[in-house]
Amino acid sequence: MTYLVIKALHFIFMVAWFAGLFYMFRLFVYHTENKDNPDITKLFKVMEGRLYKIITVPAMVLTFVFGIIMIVMNMSLMQQGWMHIKLLLVVLLAGYTGFLGKTRRRYANDDVFLTSKQCRLLNEVPTVFLIAIVFTAVVFRMYLS
Repeated sequence: MTYLVIKALHFIFMVAWFAGLFYMFRLFVYHTENKDNPDITKLFKVMEGRLYKIITVPAMVLTFVFGIIMIVMNMSLMQQGWMHIKLLLVVLLAGYTGFLGKTRRRYANDDVFLTSKQCRLLNEVPTVFLIAIVFTAVVFRMYLS
């Protein structure tokens, strides 16, 4: 495959990963607000599990796979300062994804430990990462090469 095809796949799976991140805490808001209604929370548990296991985590893994392939195909990327910042942000985002999974498991066990306000606030975290990663890779790349 050409480098541009690999890059396109990297972007596609990154978008899918972020879609899962954006939607998961929105589901937790609804789950939290309906925690006393077992019929509704049962549905949210299924939705949260599928979103995390079938979309979010596989998309994250494939984002990493195609990102690593791009680096292997162009090792000079690792000599550029912006790439080190981007990789740090991506590792932190993976940690956030892990926190999402831990939260999902707790909610699946009826341990609704967050308020809906906390869920709404945590739902904004991926936006901050998205802005930082895109600006690092697109704009700051010019200054940190």
